Amino acid sequence: MTTATGDRRQDHNQDFAQQLEIEFRDSAVDLLEQAERIVAAGFDSGSLSTGGRDSIYRVAHTIKGLAASCGYSLIGVVAHRFEDYLAEISQPVREHLDAIQKFIDSIGDLVENLTNERRINAGEFIRKLPSRPTFDLGEIVVQDIEVLLVMTDDAVARHVARELQACGYRVTRESGSFRAIEIATMTRPDLVIVTGVLDTLSGIDIVSAFRAMPATKDLPVALITADSRDEALHDGLPDSVPVIRKGREFGDDLTDALTQLGIL
Repeated sequence: MTTATGDRRQDHNQDFAQQLEIEFRDSAVDLLEQAERIVAAGFDSGSLSTGGRDSIYRVAHTIKGLAASCGYSLIGVVAHRFEDYLAEISQPVREHLDAIQKFIDSIGDLVENLTNERRINAGEFIRKLPSRPTFDLGEIVVQDIEVLLVMTDDAVARHVARELQACGYRVTRESGSFRAIEIATMTRPDLVIVTGVLDTLSGIDIVSAFRAMPATKDLPVALITADSRDEALHDGLPDSVPVIRKGREFGDDLTDALTQLGIL
């Protein structure tokens, strides 16, 4: 391949990347404007209808997919958190509208600064987002502790998330093993809890990967499993990783794990 041919190919790739960026920004801006109109109507009436909530959820879901396909990881994480927030709301009220507007503004800021998206401190950015509205205001004190919950089972994940939210922790859930590693590396949560059975990798695979990589070796991690600790250790679980057993021992094991990891 001649130098001229290589230059033309490089120019073509750059043009394609620029076009992709323009198309993503235009699509995201249009979607965010749709969401803002729904929120503005909610502010006027004092609440948001379930249909309005569902429409905004579709906006967040679409932006998450677009961000993933275009390589904008932080936007994808924020949109995912936005989805989680909206999924918890059954009767949207004024307090929810303020939080929803905060999510829209946060995504909008990232979209307007796409060239700097990868330079932003993702952990700091995520911590400024609203907490999931699982509990009534005033019932718990939300703490500045981010937990990444890596689980595929919806019922179990909801139970674990409720237990963690009852402690005031902010919870993000991810079901994909490789995506979980990416999110943890990017956002640096205070705790990662991984279930034993996932999609491509096992929970022990992920925990072992965290312990082996310099970028994540200091992240506090715990494993949720139906097996005993001895069985998990036999399967390759690093000795320093606490085990949270499913079933009757769950509550005590969770408390012990949080204490061992310095979270409580």
